[in-house]
Amino acid sequence: MPTTAAQLRIRYLYHYQRYGGQASTRLEAMLRSNRLYLSSPARFNDPWDCRPWFDLSALDTQAGREEHIAWFMRLPQARDTDAEEMRRNPELLRFMVEDCSRSLGVRMNDEYRVYCLTPSDQNMLMWSHYSGDHKGICLQFNVRSEPFVGACQVSYQERLPLSTLPEHEDDAMTKALLTKSDVWSYEREFRVVAKNPQYASLGVPTASDGFVAMSENALERIIIGCGCTDGEADAIVEMVRQFRPRVAVRRARRRTDVYGLAFTDIHAGH
Repeated sequence: MPTTAAQLRIRYLYHYQRYGGQASTRLEAMLRSNRLYLSSPARFNDPWDCRPWFDLSALDTQAGREEHIAWFMRLPQARDTDAEEMRRNPELLRFMVEDCSRSLGVRMNDEYRVYCLTPSDQNMLMWSHYSGDHKGICLQFNVRSEPFVGACQVSYQERLPLSTLPEHEDDAMTKALLTKSDVWSYEREFRVVAKNPQYASLGVPTASDGFVAMSENALERIIIGCGCTDGEADAIVEMVRQFRPRVAVRRARRRTDVYGLAFTDIHAGH
């Protein structure tokens, strides 16, 4: 079972994002509606992310091949002659497993929506990568609120998280959703995972047009990057005062003694 931020007693999770242009419109929409926009995995910047990989070495033994053949024969479209054909032609069986891997990757893009978070607002690389060279913002969310109470911890490893077809399909997809290469471990990522309406299931948030409703107290603070202009900072504060005045606003500034940020509150929230 995935580990959640709530189970780890993490109080806040943070989301780094750009500000300006369409990103400004999206921030205003979130403040107006109190809804969170989750991305499709198809838009992620890591081509290995959210891609299920099936363990082809499981086909090296007769027992492994028979297990996979039995799985295929349970499919509605299976024909009585298919089992013997797969036994005679191991390359056909291998091709079918690879094809299932590709198909499941496409389905994950259709089925899931993901929102990425981290437990730190001081991650310099994330400020640079995801907040547009510190010219964006960082959103602070209360883990005890929906949907963040269900945010799951991402695992990092050197090798791909291999599955086998006989595994339950949801287990294979969960493994792909919550495992990344260890080169990304600096992000210490947690993910809110939702499903599109046609795949809705009990216990998983449903994203309508990519949006999921938040608890009223979910967004606690907006942190403005140290590269934002005074005009941009003023615009964000005005937006908050107009649509969600209880949200606090803090401004990051570059420290001059160490490689780090200092924060100044510019709207207390109420």
